[in-house]
Amino acid sequence: MSLGTKVRKYREAKHWSQDDLALRLDVTQGTISNIESDRTIPNSMLLNKMAKELEVDINDLLNDASNNIMTNNEFSDHAVAAVNQYNPVFNIQSKEITESILKNQEQLTKLMEAQTKLIENLLKK
Repeated sequence: MSLGTKVRKYREAKHWSQDDLALRLDVTQGTISNIESDRTIPNSMLLNKMAKELEVDINDLLNDASNNIMTNNEFSDHAVAAVNQYNPVFNIQSKEITESILKNQEQLTKLMEAQTKLIENLLKK
């Protein structure tokens, strides 16, 4: 099952429209439509936020339940192959690069959450 099909399935299970999910993710309805029709692949930050909003494990969105994309903080062979189908030049050069990317993504997510809280607090005043 494709990523888009899974997003649609989980969204519909929550009885949300594409607009509902778009509002929760701070994107347009067109973005959700493009993801669900597999015309667009969300970036890692949007994918992470989407998994949280839909209350599913990110691995459930990206792969069959039996095939996790990461084990012990290392990308599985099938995950690399799945990405390569969209970007054939994708190549992780070293474990250090992978760890650095993951750490940066975590930091960006924390910064975005802090920014959101700050904006919410400012709006309350």
